[in-house]
Amino acid sequence: MRLKQSSYSSGCSVGDTVPYIICREQVGAECGSSTGIAPRARHPDEPKQNDGKWLIDIDYYLSQRIHPVLSRLRASIQGTSPERLADCLGHDSSKFQVKSNEPANNIPSGPLFSMEDEERYRDCRPLILSCPSCSASFNCPAICNSICESVSRKSNNDEKSSSFWCSLHCPECPKGENMGTFTSAILANQVKRQADGFMSQYYKCVMMCDDEILRKYSEADLYKQLSYFCHILDTERCLDKVDSRIKVQVDREITRIRHVVESAASIVRNIRDRCGHGWVQMRDLFVL
Repeated sequence: MRLKQSSYSSGCSVGDTVPYIICREQVGAECGSSTGIAPRARHPDEPKQNDGKWLIDIDYYLSQRIHPVLSRLRASIQGTSPERLADCLGHDSSKFQVKSNEPANNIPSGPLFSMEDEERYRDCRPLILSCPSCSASFNCPAICNSICESVSRKSNNDEKSSSFWCSLHCPECPKGENMGTFTSAILANQVKRQADGFMSQYYKCVMMCDDEILRKYSEADLYKQLSYFCHILDTERCLDKVDSRIKVQVDREITRIRHVVESAASIVRNIRDRCGHGWVQMRDLFVL
């Protein structure tokens, strides 16, 4: 419409693809880079025809297009940070500083230093198990966390020292009876069914519109959810975080149930490893 009012020769029809770039007016004009995206979207020919009135908004492309992609790629590289990356791009690094109101020494103590994992998987859905006997449902805790707590309570002569992962028994079913026991096949089937549910949610391709059209449930969300299930069922790497005072007892308990859990853990690992979010195509990063 704006091009037509300016006597632009060629018009647009329904279904046409209209190229655009995000611009900003020079300093002193009414419309700067602080306004919305739509008023600053211009046809690539417009900056050439306005005697330099409109300039390409380089800050927008650095902060909204380049910086987020590079931040995700460098997430696992030590010594990097969003503000450091912004500084290397020549952008204002103060906009990407991580602020926290909590004191640095406010770290909870315990047998397992899981604060990092709790923060990483904070928005993930829990793994819900259903008893094969009474059909009761309950949130499944992480194996190592649960066994660490159980071992700690047992060392303090706490009568309630048992946990689900120590007994593999439904917490609602009466103890001592041959019912409510979780076998390897039951665990594997329930874990796979829930993993398939999250994959189905991803492939529904529900979209949401903000400044740009995005998936409501993204590939990153799916990858994080599957990684959370791997974290819950982990029986090996988690031992590195266990307090040395109870590590022997915890290792003994985990070894006892590993053969029951391994099938479920292997299934969700294989599904997660097929997710493209965990891979980087190097040919897309470099031009030869």
